[in-house]
Amino acid sequence: MKTRVLIKEGEYRLSKAGVMDARIDSEELYCFLTGCDRVVLFLNKEQEADKETEEAYFKLIEKRAARVPLQHITGTQEFMGFEFKVSPDVLIPRQETEILVTEAARTLIEGRKSAAHAKAQKRGKLFRMFSSPPEYDVLDLCCGSGAIGVSLAKICEDISVTASDISKKALAIAGENARKNRVEIEFVCGDLFAAIKSGDQMDPKADPAAGSSGAGGSGRPLWPSRLQGKGSRVQRFDMIVSNPPYIKRSSIAVLQEEVKSHEPMLALDGGEDGLDYYRRIIDEAHDYLKSGGWLFLEIGFDQGEALRKMIMDTGRYSVPEIIHDLAGRDRVVKCRKKKPE
Repeated sequence: MKTRVLIKEGEYRLSKAGVMDARIDSEELYCFLTGCDRVVLFLNKEQEADKETEEAYFKLIEKRAARVPLQHITGTQEFMGFEFKVSPDVLIPRQETEILVTEAARTLIEGRKSAAHAKAQKRGKLFRMFSSPPEYDVLDLCCGSGAIGVSLAKICEDISVTASDISKKALAIAGENARKNRVEIEFVCGDLFAAIKSGDQMDPKADPAAGSSGAGGSGRPLWPSRLQGKGSRVQRFDMIVSNPPYIKRSSIAVLQEEVKSHEPMLALDGGEDGLDYYRRIIDEAHDYLKSGGWLFLEIGFDQGEALRKMIMDTGRYSVPEIIHDLAGRDRVVKCRKKKPE
């Protein structure tokens, strides 16, 4: 069977199973199987595929037709131009979350320049020649795969990133992604800010070959605690970023099969109105932000006004800004901890 015909048959089977983007997925699975890219695929589309390749390809198609996410089959997802490992233990990074990272990175870079300029103006010409901007402490709360924290560490200079999650399996994946992308991040395990205050520090040098199963071949824990119960090295941050669970519980049943059956419910369920985690984060973040520190939250498409009111009612933050995605829907809310008057 010619490669072109093989992929067309794969597309047909995926379409019949109700898979969105069936053509793209059929091509992606062939590229994943053979190790070629789309250019090579296009150039070789009239070549004959051998029987072994046909059989292996249709096994992958069958798996995808069963609505297993493409990223769980390939094991990776691109985010902000970087490659991340994913598994059923973490939420697959979405393109929408790139808005959160882009806005947070822009704020960090602009803040760093402003701080450096202010110090230089205050201390004179000689200081300007030899000074460097300050290091910022950033917290990626509910880090999952680590996509947000790792991306910020790659994009922004002179930031120190702490990443926390309640799931040790998620932190194992996040640790692998930090190593893969060659950034140093401190990982702590615990429920929201409890991880910062008294959670388990996780060892970033744990055996990556152990995968995300929870134990290595020797039976040792995958991510043994380094400083059990001691919390993170940094207790107050210049910025907190988070993409917490925000799906209404009643809406989970109507999500795509790939999401509701294959991604961790812990990363999806935001309670009856989808706002449970926001209430906790907004209530507690003030105690973990430095004066004037930023809070960035990814939100659902219809949650902007609810978050704005929630933040304003505390009296602890600046007037929040709602950032929209390309379709004009609510996507990110940002505000600052008020400075003492």
